[in-house]
Amino acid sequence: MKKEEAAMDKALRDKIAALQTRDDETGDGRVDLADLKHQLDRVEAQLELQDWQNRRLLRNQRLRMLINGAVLAVVCLLAVVLFLYTRAAYDKILQASAQVNEIAATLQNSLSTLDSEQLDQMMQTLPDIMDRLASIDVDALNEVLAELPGVLDSVQQLQTDMEQLRSWLGGLGTLFGGG
Repeated sequence: MKKEEAAMDKALRDKIAALQTRDDETGDGRVDLADLKHQLDRVEAQLELQDWQNRRLLRNQRLRMLINGAVLAVVCLLAVVLFLYTRAAYDKILQASAQVNEIAATLQNSLSTLDSEQLDQMMQTLPDIMDRLASIDVDALNEVLAELPGVLDSVQQLQTDMEQLRSWLGGLGTLFGGG
């Protein structure tokens, strides 16, 4: 035990001596006011360096925060644009579906005026088909034919919008996908 205590005491004395030699800034063998002045100058220089580093870190953090805010604003803007394009495409799909339903109802009404036996007979006898077609509601057929270009225009516009949306989404994939 005494050996361990003696070793610990020696280590402690050596440590104190090492600390005191480090405090002797001027190298004259004693710690005096000049040594303290050198230490104070060194500490001030370290504080200035640390202050400069802290200011640089704060500036970089502010810059990162601004960049993150700008990226967030761009992402929000893109989300709104995507929502608007999707909403417009959905509305056009609903409009085209409504027009197709109207045409189907008009055709069904026209065909319902025909008797099934008459329809079978028309299909079997080609020369009589032209005469039987005259019995179809001409006004309904004209209405269907009049609405057909509008439906085709809506479908064409829908295809155009889908192509624009596809190219826009491809551009987004390129922007965020990196490739």
